Amino acid sequence: MSKERLENTRDYFENITRPAYEQFKNGEVTFLVVYSMAAGLYHIAEWMCEHDFAKVQAKYGAAITAPGQLWHQVVASNVTDAGFVRDLNNAAKHARLRFAPPGRGGPSTAMHHSANTFIQTSGYGDGGWGNGPYGGAPEVKMDEGGREVLLEPIATALFHFWETLVDEFYPPAPTVLTVPAGSPSANS
Repeated sequence: MSKERLENTRDYFENITRPAYEQFKNGEVTFLVVYSMAAGLYHIAEWMCEHDFAKVQAKYGAAITAPGQLWHQVVASNVTDAGFVRDLNNAAKHARLRFAPPGRGGPSTAMHHSANTFIQTSGYGDGGWGNGPYGGAPEVKMDEGGREVLLEPIATALFHFWETLVDEFYPPAPTVLTVPAGSPSANS
C-alpha cells in the first residue's frame, strides 16, 4: 500500500497547478480544466502562506500577513490582469460575485458572473488571415462589460510567476549525469 500526500507548496505546484496548466496549454480546454487551472493558480497563495510564511515575509516584507495580502500586494502588482484569475476562481465557486466596498473582498474586475467566462472555438478559416484563431483552436475569454480578455496570457504569466517563486523557495535537485562504466569520459 502506498500513500500520496501534498505536504508543501512544491507538492501543490507539481500535482495541482502544473498539471492543470499543462492540460489547458495542450488544448484540453473544458470548463473543468479552466476552473481547475484557476484554482491552482489562485489558491497556491494559501499554500505559500501556510508552508513558507517566513520566506514570503523575508522576500516581500512583514506587511504580508495573509494569503489575500500576498495576492493583492505582490501577485496582482506583478502580473497584469491577475485579478481575472481571482474572479474566475471565485465565480466558479459562487456563480455570481457581489460587489463590496473597496478592500472588503469584492471582485477585482468588472467580471461578476460565471457566465462572463466562455470558451470560443472558431471553425477552420473563421476570422480570416490574422483575425482570430484558424483551425478550430479553443480560446477562453472573460467578458468584462463588453471588453473580452483572453485567459491564456494571464494564466501563463501567473504560472511563470509561481514557478519562479516555488523554484526559489524549493530549489530543484541538481541533475546528476552518470557515465556508464566502460564509456569514455568527457575528459578523455
